[in-house]
Amino acid sequence: MGVLAEIKNEKVLFSYSQSEESSNDYCLHCHNFYELYYFIDGDVDYLVEGRYYHMTPHSMLLLTPNVFHGVKINTTKPYIRFALHFLPDILTMERRHLLLSAFPTMEKQPGKKIYYPNPEAYRIYSFFESLIECSRLDKELKTELLPVYMEALLSQITIMSRSMQADTPGGGSSDTIAKIIAYLNQHLTNTITLDQISEEFYISKHHLNKVFRKAIGTTVGDYLLHKRVIYAQQLLINGHTAGQAAAESGFGDYSAFYRAYTRIIGHSPLQDRGVLPTLVR
Repeated sequence: MGVLAEIKNEKVLFSYSQSEESSNDYCLHCHNFYELYYFIDGDVDYLVEGRYYHMTPHSMLLLTPNVFHGVKINTTKPYIRFALHFLPDILTMERRHLLLSAFPTMEKQPGKKIYYPNPEAYRIYSFFESLIECSRLDKELKTELLPVYMEALLSQITIMSRSMQADTPGGGSSDTIAKIIAYLNQHLTNTITLDQISEEFYISKHHLNKVFRKAIGTTVGDYLLHKRVIYAQQLLINGHTAGQAAAESGFGDYSAFYRAYTRIIGHSPLQDRGVLPTLVR
């Protein structure tokens, strides 16, 4: 991967990059921060909570924390994009709710628009160019001005979002799968079994597993596991003990929680308790 410009600190990871390697699968995962991808060129597909998005030149994708997603690079055609990861703390408290309103909450707004095929109608590209300029400033000035650049970009995205409410038809998620995903997110911390889901949606367990894996790229159990671990990580950051985080995120057994957390996050849950949220370790 060639990084053409970059900003990297505890609250923001921004990169303007190009790569020429293809991939065979989506490498599905989720995080506890916001993500924004502006696609410039290449041949890639994103899978987000069971919906497929084939990115077209100068299109954009908005992802909230704890959203299950992955990208598949179909060919070696140069994949050029802006990627922006950030924690909400970078934004001023009085404007934070407004500036994050374009990013849908899966539990409450499962059908809200996340893919924008023509953000250039709102001059979004120029705001990313401003971030490139910011990346080249000296460290002290960059630190002072980065929140201003971020709020300018998110202000324009908010305007765009409110002007384009209906989601773009796309992808490949059936109505049933969309409802199952919404159900799982609404009951994330409860005990959920395949029998319960089968009964709720009048679908056999065998067929449920088959269609869910085809739509999401993984099993119901693995989907819930990743979601619960990321939710538990946020609880730990907020000061909960590991035991409390395990119980409140839907794990009935602490040892199972510890194993899952270590595998998915890469370190012990004890390392995250009460720490300031950061994108840089």
